[in-house]
Amino acid sequence: MPIRSALSLSTRELKELAISAVALSFAFAYDGIFAIGELLYRFPLAFLAVSTGFVFHELAHRFVANLHGCRAEYRMWRHGVLLAVLLAIVSNGSFSFAAPGAVVIYPRIDLWGRVKSLSKKEEAKIALAGPAANLAIAFSLLALAHLLNNFVLFYIASVNAWLALFNLLPVFPLDGMKVFAVSRKIWAVAIALALIAFFLTI
Repeated sequence: MPIRSALSLSTRELKELAISAVALSFAFAYDGIFAIGELLYRFPLAFLAVSTGFVFHELAHRFVANLHGCRAEYRMWRHGVLLAVLLAIVSNGSFSFAAPGAVVIYPRIDLWGRVKSLSKKEEAKIALAGPAANLAIAFSLLALAHLLNNFVLFYIASVNAWLALFNLLPVFPLDGMKVFAVSRKIWAVAIALALIAFFLTI
């Protein structure tokens, strides 16, 4: 079942997701070398936000890949993790590089052992799933945050909005490039929603 496959993470995936989440949480929480106290205060909140936004983003990719008959696993990019940390430090926390890793999709194999590659349209659907999950979380939590006047929900929504916007940039190897290559109209709608969510959280 796709749901079970999407939630059945290997030990390696759990480890690499955890490392990626910690690095990304640092990137969101860091606010300059002289704000260590602020970092210690903000890190748990950033980790909570990343644990929902980042993890659900990757699980959404896996789920849709499973629906198309493919095996998919999260793989950390060491350079991506380092870049997330270094850019946060260099920019004094003003920029978060939100791509410490990605879901690797293995081609389908039919009953005769033949490899069946995904079409560009199928790849675009899988790519769009991650940012779509972030947008769903962002808009849902924004509504709740305003209703309950809750800062924590607002902050988690802001992290999800940024994850959606960053990943929808039409630049290789981000999700946006695969969507843009197949349908500029769908990409335009998706990035417009991401921009709206982002501006509602700043």
